[in-house]
Amino acid sequence: MGLVIKFLGQPYPGREITVDDAKSEVKFGRGIDCDVGFPEDMAIVSRDHFALKKELGGYKFVINREKPVFLNGRPVYDDQDMPKSAEIQLSGPTGPKLRVERTDGGPSNQVKTEILKPQKDLVEVVHQTKTRGNRTLGLVAGIAALVAVLGGGGYLIAKSLQDQTQQLGTDMAGVKEDLITVKNELPALKAQTAALAGQAPANLASIIEKNKNSVYLVSIQLPSGTRMGGGTASVVLLPDGTKALATNSHVADILKDIESDPRLAGASLVAVQPKAPDYKTLKVTHVLKHPGYDKLNEWQQNYFVKAHTFSAQQMEFVPGFDVALLYVEDQTQLGDPLTYAPRAEMEALKAGQQLVLIGYPSEQLNGTDLARPEPTSQTGIITSLTTFFLSQGEPKDDLLIQHSAPATGGASGSPMFNNKGEVVAFLNAGNIIMYQTPDGGTMRQPSAALVNYAQRADLLLDVAEGKAEGNMPAYEKQMKDADDALTKSPDVFIKDLVAIFGQEMGDQKNVTQVAETEATMDTPVPWLNGRRGAGFEVEIKEPGIYVFAGSSLDKRIVQASIYETQADGSITHIDDGVGLTPHSFVVSPRETPGKIFVVIADMSAADPSKDTSPPGKVKIWVYRGIPAGG
Repeated sequence: MGLVIKFLGQPYPGREITVDDAKSEVKFGRGIDCDVGFPEDMAIVSRDHFALKKELGGYKFVINREKPVFLNGRPVYDDQDMPKSAEIQLSGPTGPKLRVERTDGGPSNQVKTEILKPQKDLVEVVHQTKTRGNRTLGLVAGIAALVAVLGGGGYLIAKSLQDQTQQLGTDMAGVKEDLITVKNELPALKAQTAALAGQAPANLASIIEKNKNSVYLVSIQLPSGTRMGGGTASVVLLPDGTKALATNSHVADILKDIESDPRLAGASLVAVQPKAPDYKTLKVTHVLKHPGYDKLNEWQQNYFVKAHTFSAQQMEFVPGFDVALLYVEDQTQLGDPLTYAPRAEMEALKAGQQLVLIGYPSEQLNGTDLARPEPTSQTGIITSLTTFFLSQGEPKDDLLIQHSAPATGGASGSPMFNNKGEVVAFLNAGNIIMYQTPDGGTMRQPSAALVNYAQRADLLLDVAEGKAEGNMPAYEKQMKDADDALTKSPDVFIKDLVAIFGQEMGDQKNVTQVAETEATMDTPVPWLNGRRGAGFEVEIKEPGIYVFAGSSLDKRIVQASIYETQADGSITHIDDGVGLTPHSFVVSPRETPGKIFVVIADMSAADPSKDTSPPGKVKIWVYRGIPAGG
């Protein structure tokens, strides 16, 4: 079981590297000991960027979260299993791309669905804490200080609790009387609540029975007839009177995966109706995704890079505009279309309203027959409604439905109904906890908080009615506004950075500013593929730990790197030893006097050769720190 690694672009377009089966760990980076090497001047790649560790049955990623790696467009976590075939990108949207394939026979029996976005697992958190503790800039010192402060107030907290307990005993008689009153008034309160919600109690059994035969299982069918599970889709009536299947965009992407993977030659994407005895199977011929799905995914990737440059708030987003249509070879064979709630009612959804889900959750579940499926049903309530940027907006923009209906892999695309049996949403993501099994594998399980995610169904109606493209200018403005709101201003950026630096040095008084300037990023940087940058020379006079930082004045993604000026006028790149690439600051201990050349480069454009935007402006700082006791 070896690897075949192919460069999909720069720095070595088309080059293939074959890794022998006997290799237990494959290293990627600029270091001389790396198996997959990159040019010394490709600063966006660290010297020791990541590795693939061979284990029984496959490979696992060895990841440092400060050195971003993306798998099929999603951030990779440490110890994550590598699929049989993967497109890997280093350091975000501007980094080099590779296709990595295992050479161990037949296709996997699991479909890449990118369904429920995982949270950080305990193993990863421990690993991050351990690795960051060895770095010059970390949060451990600040957290320890906070714990110490809380510990010092322990007596006061305990005393306060004791006083409150005594008061509680005194008030028990009054509480008992209040409970009796509430009990007597409960029937009237229930009636008022139902009237307020404008909803009659749902007949769940009738909703499920009426609609389940129009909810299809989507799977890959190999030429041999073997099927591999995928997701869920449901019948929708189109404006021209024909029918299609409604699902998530990430489920629709499975068709593209089939068409681009030579190992799946001859395979097809099929949808199966859960209706005996026929279990009618229809081939999916083409798909239509909401145009906002890929656009928001690109925005989220760029934001991920910006957040990891310390230039924006750390946030985890949910895939948005995640709706699509699947067109089948004979649409007349589809079942009855589902009924959708009026758009006004979708916009009027409120937290607390009940939802009914019908779909095919299958991950770590027994009993799903891919040829003769039977859907399962779940109920929950809406817990909140927000925009895709996780804050409340106008009702028309609150398109992300957060809910408590249980969900796991395979349920993506499941329709969700209101108490009238009308479709109001499509399940697309959830909070998943990753944990390590005793045999070294990884497992996913739903978070006990039971907060999962769905896309409001009028997004799907926009696709069906041809309105989605026309709405994109407004959605792109929302992305820009969110970026503006979440990106730190230069003042906030440097205050946060200096605060953490001061914690690490033991006291803010141990940190002093050495230099500050503003510059325009208008000079091509040869070793960064011609990206535009700004240079700034600073003289180091005293030993210490130095932070060289830059922040864009117009909210661009920037990368800092430092070079030592030699006597002959040449400059030599200084490896910070941390590999924070791309990152908006570099930490470097300096023991001897000398001149340091700081370069801040504009990393915003995916292709710098096509970047026609005006040169960006940047602010640059240099700070010196002396560790406590140093």
